[in-house]
Amino acid sequence: MIKRLIALLFLIPIGIVVITLAVANRQPVDVSLVAGIEGQSVVLFSPPLFVLLFALLIIGMLIGSFATWLTQGKHRKIARERKVEVTKLGFEAEKQKEKADKLEKIVVDAAAPKSGSVFPALANS
Repeated sequence: MIKRLIALLFLIPIGIVVITLAVANRQPVDVSLVAGIEGQSVVLFSPPLFVLLFALLIIGMLIGSFATWLTQGKHRKIARERKVEVTKLGFEAEKQKEKADKLEKIVVDAAAPKSGSVFPALANS
């Protein structure tokens, strides 16, 4: 409940600023993507300024996210390698535990008294 309240306290002012920006910048802006021959553009459209600003903001966020993802690639690779190593060591630990259990059983069986003898040390003499 507290997290939701804090989120609303931040999101409501941001929403007000965004709506104000959109209302204040409704005038159309000519955008020419490819310059043609003699100053005439091949592709020309006129979106409202706020649409252009929001589109550029979203494109910038996507480019920044992609750049961050690329730079973190080495850390993801190290994490994958360590995960494989941990898995291998886990299997090795299980194998060693099984070996230890077998050896313990052999030692216990060897130390157990022979049938019919209460004192194994006296049975050997």
